[in-house]
Amino acid sequence: MLQKNMQHLKGFLLKDNRYDKALPKNHMLEDIFLVSYPKSGNTWLRFLIANALKFHFGIDREVNFFTIQDIIPGMKDGNSSLSPSGPFGILTIPRIIKSHASYNPHYHRVILLVRDPRDVITSYYFYRKYYGLESLQTSLSSFIRDSESGVNAWKLHTESWFLRKKQGQIIKLFTYENFIEDTQKNLNDLMNLLGFKLDALTLDKAVDFSSKEWMRKSELKHTSTYLNQNRKYHFVGKAKAARGEPLLEEDKKFIEDQTRDIAKMIGYEY
Repeated sequence: MLQKNMQHLKGFLLKDNRYDKALPKNHMLEDIFLVSYPKSGNTWLRFLIANALKFHFGIDREVNFFTIQDIIPGMKDGNSSLSPSGPFGILTIPRIIKSHASYNPHYHRVILLVRDPRDVITSYYFYRKYYGLESLQTSLSSFIRDSESGVNAWKLHTESWFLRKKQGQIIKLFTYENFIEDTQKNLNDLMNLLGFKLDALTLDKAVDFSSKEWMRKSELKHTSTYLNQNRKYHFVGKAKAARGEPLLEEDKKFIEDQTRDIAKMIGYEY
């Protein structure tokens, strides 16, 4: 009966075209999705989790910008198949998959990472601009007000995960700012959710090998195989909670007015 039900579920997933493109073809209920809006700290979180598992299991493999896609893959190639094993090829660990998708009812286990929208929009603007996804003539002010990529897109993405949870779905919220404030504690909480008890030394090593400085060295070393050759922009940012400080006052106010309700639900008070 269980096998029959699983076959039925698989068939249902493949027929549901609304969500199919954000699922691997070999999707499993045990998969854990790391979900965030772009530039919310998802890559840092992948490094932290990967390094925590690396030191916990004593694995002799470096976590860097080249290997991270193999260790904790991302959903960016449509609904292609992913390796059936978990991080580092360990069969006893569920797969952990990065995604920037809006709400998907077939993501049964979700770690949702949210960042202050005032900082997300600023970071995403420079990311898109320097990698040719946005015109060089586009100002930050106009980008913020763009319905496709600006603050409205962040609002819709975030609301979708807060307001459309279905029964049986497990969605655990973490904020980028809390990770910045106490990385060890939040990483420990997250790893506990994944079923791992880490000692203090393992946590410290995972944090050290996922630091901004270490990740920037890795970015420079592996740029040719991971990102475009562009030394004017660092994918790894300043790793701090600016709360919109660099923004013009009118732009900051616009973001706050547009996101105040959903931001308050998360814990951001403007």
